[in-house]
Amino acid sequence: MRAHHNRDNERESATDPRRAVRRPAQDPRDARLLGLQESAGNDAVTESLRRSGHPGAQQGATVQRAKRDHDESTEGEINPVAVSMLAGTLGRTDTYENTGGQSHKLPKDNKDGACWEWAVRAASDGGGLSHEECWNYLISNGESSKLSQIAPAVKQQLGSLRSQISKAELEYDPEKLDEKHPEATLLPLMRQAMEGFVQAHGLEVAAPANAAGWVVCNYKMTGRVAAPDHFWIELPDRQTGKRVVLQTVPGVDHIEAGGPELRWHEKDSVKQRQSEHELHQKIEIPVAALKGQHTQIINSILEKGRRTRAKAGPA
Repeated sequence: MRAHHNRDNERESATDPRRAVRRPAQDPRDARLLGLQESAGNDAVTESLRRSGHPGAQQGATVQRAKRDHDESTEGEINPVAVSMLAGTLGRTDTYENTGGQSHKLPKDNKDGACWEWAVRAASDGGGLSHEECWNYLISNGESSKLSQIAPAVKQQLGSLRSQISKAELEYDPEKLDEKHPEATLLPLMRQAMEGFVQAHGLEVAAPANAAGWVVCNYKMTGRVAAPDHFWIELPDRQTGKRVVLQTVPGVDHIEAGGPELRWHEKDSVKQRQSEHELHQKIEIPVAALKGQHTQIINSILEKGRRTRAKAGPA
C-alpha cells in the first residue's frame, strides 16, 4: 500500500495556466443563492429548491444558466442539491486502499492529478505554480519562471511575504535546518502563504461569512516554514450545517467526497486517517467561488442520481 505521506510527490507541468475570470451576476439574489448555484440552468432545480424552502428560491431568485471553461472562476453555480447529495450517505462506497470510511466517487481528469491541482485548479492539464514552487520561493530556495504568469498584485503580495520571512530569519538555510521556531510565529506566515497560493490560481479570498467554500490544507509542524502535506476543498451543506470534504491524491482515479471524518491527520477522523494528528495544523481559506471545472465535477452527482433513479424505475 502506498504510504499516505507519499501522496504529494506531485507532478509539475510546463503548460501556462489560463487566468481565471469572474463574471458579474445579473441579480444579487442569483449571485448568492446559498453562496452556490446551478450551472445546468434547469427549471426543475429551481422548483426543487422552492419545495425545500430555500430562501433564495422562495423570493423568486432563478437558477442561472452558465457554461464556463474548466479553469475559469465562477460566481457560484454549484447546485446546493448536489452538495446535499454528497453530504448524504446513500451511494457511498469504501474509500481507496482501505484508508477508512466511505465516500462518493466523482470523475477525475487524470489519475495522477495531485491534491493541490484539484484544490486550486480542478484539473491537471495546465500546470501553474505548484505548492512546492510557491513555498520554495517564499523561503528563498529558488524562483520559478511561473511567477511571471500570475497577477502582478499577487506576485507583489508573495514577494512581500518572502521579504517578511527572510527578515524573520526563517528562510531556507542548509546550515540551520535543525533550528526550530514557535508555531505562534509560523502559523500567521503559513496562512498568508496559503492565501497567496490560492490567489495565484485566480481564486478570490472571501470574508468568512460570504464563503462559497474553503480551500484547505494541513502541514506538519516542524518548526520551519514549509509546503503543506495535503490540500482539499470543503463545501457547506446548508440543509444540515455540515461540511462536505472533496479531495484526491495521485494514483487514485476519482475525487472522493464525504464528511469531515475523511480529513487526514485529525483526531475526529476515521481511525485510519488520524495518524500524527497532534503534529499537524490545518488552515482553511474561504473563497468567493470555485472554478468552472469544480462546478461541473461536483454537479455531476446529479446526473448520477438521475441515472440511478431511472434504473430503479417508478416507486
